[in-house]
Amino acid sequence: MPEALSGPQVYNGDMGNAWVWIALAGILAGSLKQWLQFRSTQRDLGASARELTQEVAELKRMNEALVERVENLEAIVVSQTWDALHDKGLAPADRERRVASAAHREMSSPEPGAVNRQRAEDLARRLRG
Repeated sequence: MPEALSGPQVYNGDMGNAWVWIALAGILAGSLKQWLQFRSTQRDLGASARELTQEVAELKRMNEALVERVENLEAIVVSQTWDALHDKGLAPADRERRVASAAHREMSSPEPGAVNRQRAEDLARRLRG
């Protein structure tokens, strides 16, 4: 009788090779899992970085607008027109003449930077006494 049918069959081939492939498959599966987690984290960080960049740009625009508003308010506060409007000791006719005169001088100012510096110096002098 043939030997193959005489009892339990046992594989006589080399099993060492199969264990190597199983080990490699496990290592590759673990590496793939870590890489996918890394990509997910990287995607999340990229999205938050874009959001932060947009927010910083928006805050810069707001800051520039606020600086411009403060400069305008400083110009108003140090203007002679403001002083004329709020001088309680003047008669209404005198007040209107001073307002018109101050407004005319302020409207014909050539360089706003120099005028603003002069107004700031005037304001500092008035505040000192």
